[in-house]
Amino acid sequence: MATDTHVMTRLREIWRILKDHGPIAVLLVGLVYVVFGRLWTGDFWHPTDFAILADAHRLSADPLGMFRHIGAWFSQPLLQLAFLLEYRAFGMDYTGYVAVNLALHALCAFLIYMLVNMLFHNEKLALLAAILFALNVGSYGRNLQTLAGQESLLLALLHLLVLYLFIRNDFRHNGALRSRYFLLGLVIYSLTGLTRASTLSLLGCLVAYKAFFYQRRERRPIFSNDLLIFLVVGLVFQFGQNQWGHQTPTMLTEVDRPLVYTWRSVVNVFRYLNLMVFPLKESVMLQESGALVQAIFSLRLPVYILVTLGVISLSFFGFVFGSRPLRFFIAWTYITLIPFSTSAPGSDWLNVTHLYLASLGFCLILAAGSLGCSNLLAAHRWKRLVPFVVPVVFVATAITLTYRLDDRNRAASQSPEIQELRRLTSEELQRPRATRDPLARRLTAGSIPQG
Repeated sequence: MATDTHVMTRLREIWRILKDHGPIAVLLVGLVYVVFGRLWTGDFWHPTDFAILADAHRLSADPLGMFRHIGAWFSQPLLQLAFLLEYRAFGMDYTGYVAVNLALHALCAFLIYMLVNMLFHNEKLALLAAILFALNVGSYGRNLQTLAGQESLLLALLHLLVLYLFIRNDFRHNGALRSRYFLLGLVIYSLTGLTRASTLSLLGCLVAYKAFFYQRRERRPIFSNDLLIFLVVGLVFQFGQNQWGHQTPTMLTEVDRPLVYTWRSVVNVFRYLNLMVFPLKESVMLQESGALVQAIFSLRLPVYILVTLGVISLSFFGFVFGSRPLRFFIAWTYITLIPFSTSAPGSDWLNVTHLYLASLGFCLILAAGSLGCSNLLAAHRWKRLVPFVVPVVFVATAITLTYRLDDRNRAASQSPEIQELRRLTSEELQRPRATRDPLARRLTAGSIPQG
């Protein structure tokens, strides 16, 4: 009888969750597919995508080989397994992969809604932040349009899920180690590992949550048992990464001192924050833009200075006067960027895809500022809508840049070089999986694992 009562209680809880949050999930998924559905009508355009396909073809003959294989781009067994399943389903059909990318992006937006609503207890704020994130504000959609970008999407989804389960367990079960939330989060985290950047950012966010919500958590220790277990698992991941994973080169050279290295990392964090707010940088797409965009870009130096001062000011006053959740998400923005601030400079080293998780903090600040100013103007019927002009401008910018990038990618997919890579890859995929001729090696030569 007690078992039946427990089952009914669980079913009622699941129904309540679906009733309360199911429509939001449907809204976010529908929004992403309606606004960005045109992306899946393109074709493969990036050389790395062909390397990934060739790699997947070889691994599909021996799936267990993924545990001893770094890969052309994917460097985690769980991610490789997910992609191999996609490869079996889609082959060289670009539409299927991009449709999965959009689904992952929509699910990330929904998890952001759940996370923000849990911390702020404000559904309007959570929904607006999730909508801004779903519309690529701050990240601008580049990782939606490549197979390689799927790594950041899947890692973001898994890490948001781990963070949500960890915090929910802390709220509802005081961080109990036998809770289903903790155990599920630990299992997902354990299957996700061996990426230094994502591991460090997640652990940093967990520590920040414990610290900023110390009072709300009834003064329980910051380094409690649940956090210590995650830290130990994270150290194991770091050891494995150092021993067997791909080593990303950093800016540190033999002549650089630690202070110089630290200073460059700090500068890079603010460069990424500037790129999030002012998403214009030297590129072919910028050179092909109109006179208005060129004129705006010519003013980038004073804009960078103003944005940097604004970020520093907002961070300071947010930490001093802001609520605990706001402080947490400000810290989130910095924590998720720091692991990428030490990458070696190159032609495209300031990578927009690194803004994906960090853009959550930016979207939240936009949403909180707009709703706060609107509430101050609540007595004015039309004036209270004025604060929403700012997020609308960023939404229009994000969608425009995503579409412009899609147009450029479509043109690139028809270039002779990409057409040749497509032909070589098609021939490779038609061969028996156990064989791999020298022509196929050209597809993976020089590819860079992102992990």
